[in-house]
Amino acid sequence: MSFISPGRLYLQKQKTVSSFEDVFAYAEFLRTEAGLNGVIPVDLDRIFDHFEMPDPQPVPLSEQQGLLLDHEVGLIIINSNDSEKRQKFTKAHELVEMLFIALPQGMELGGGWRIDRPGGFKGLTKESLCNRAAANLLMPPSYIQEQIKEHGADFECARLIATTCDVSLSSALVQLARNSEEGHFVVLWRMKNKPTEIRNTPNGSQMTMFGEATTLPAKKLRVEWCLGGVDSPFIPKDKSTESTSLISQAWTTNTFTSGRERMTFDNHNSAWYSNENMPFTLNEERHVISLMKKS
Repeated sequence: MSFISPGRLYLQKQKTVSSFEDVFAYAEFLRTEAGLNGVIPVDLDRIFDHFEMPDPQPVPLSEQQGLLLDHEVGLIIINSNDSEKRQKFTKAHELVEMLFIALPQGMELGGGWRIDRPGGFKGLTKESLCNRAAANLLMPPSYIQEQIKEHGADFECARLIATTCDVSLSSALVQLARNSEEGHFVVLWRMKNKPTEIRNTPNGSQMTMFGEATTLPAKKLRVEWCLGGVDSPFIPKDKSTESTSLISQAWTTNTFTSGRERMTFDNHNSAWYSNENMPFTLNEERHVISLMKKS
């Protein structure tokens, strides 16, 4: 046998890919083709073998996790500096990239101009869809919904999913939130300054009119990213949390916290939120990851 493009084969069967649901269905297609329906954890090697793809090659990459190096033979490279679970998610992501490679690659605008939008999807939308479909490949939504129904949508359920599906806890938390019917969302918090504070601070060597050196305001625990389902609220990037919040307590004490408290995210209206907050160290810097919902 020789290499079979999973993206092209899916298009032959699906005929068209024009919606988010069409992309998400590709994950189910990959599992079905490789005989992995109902198999947890999902063995990506069986998918690569089924489509006669070479094993993904680990190489040092400085600014990305992976790359579909040659779509004509299905050659994927992954960052050798990443953890095994990060590499596994990257492999799943690049498998979804193979679908977008098979789609029409741009839009003609006339006058020789062309926009590269595979299948008509914008670049950022495509990346988001690749990540979501990769999560669905490794953590099938039907399985996640079963676990939520049996155990409830909380950190313990996410830990079970992470162990069973052999993925990172953060990936499991996001997939749990996206499949929750209660509007859960996941927030990564980091101690930092707002971009506007950094931009508006003069050069460190510049003196004020009183002869004092200028300094940045004190850092606060702020949103690094926020992900959730369609019913989860919008949380602005770089929004800070109060120093008395359970989130801040988790960062300060380096211990897991949970509870219910009133919080304000839109600068106008406060509301009650249930939250579970786990501190962890990344690149020698303490972060907090929170599973939250409006209550």
